[in-house]
Amino acid sequence: MQPTDHSDDGLVLPAERQGDVLAIQSLVVAYGMAVDDRDWARWEALFLPDAHIDYLHSGGIAGPPAEIAAWMPAGLSVFTWSLHSVLTHEIRFTGEDTATGRVHLFNRNGLDWNGTTEFCDVGGLYLDDYRRVGDTWKFARRVEQSHYITGGDFAAVVRELAATTAPDRTPPMG
Repeated sequence: MQPTDHSDDGLVLPAERQGDVLAIQSLVVAYGMAVDDRDWARWEALFLPDAHIDYLHSGGIAGPPAEIAAWMPAGLSVFTWSLHSVLTHEIRFTGEDTATGRVHLFNRNGLDWNGTTEFCDVGGLYLDDYRRVGDTWKFARRVEQSHYITGGDFAAVVRELAATTAPDRTPPMG
């Protein structure tokens, strides 16, 4: 999802739209904190109920928020901790209450694997769709596009898994 129209790059937005940008950025940060805190109720509330989430490219599953929220505790149980960082964030408004976004992600995870303490680092993009409902922005869609998964032996297992769960995508580097 790469925008072809860059005419609004650097454009000074009206005050209300600037508020929308801040709210969407806050949504993205809240997502990372909810995952790191393992607060699945908070995490699920960040999405529209009919949103589509796709973690296939990092070896996960795809589906609606309720299904993913039920999977997350077991899916991330191997990690003793995680730190989700979101960096460069491009937001493009597609309507009064809709927008798309691309967010660079760096996700460092700690774990014990086969008797060894390891890091598992994931870097890539979140490809998002956002929708405003009342005075709140929510995720309508989030697709994780992993460019690399590095670390110890566990990272190699995740890369192999990602190649099978997302066979139509370029496998993450490692």
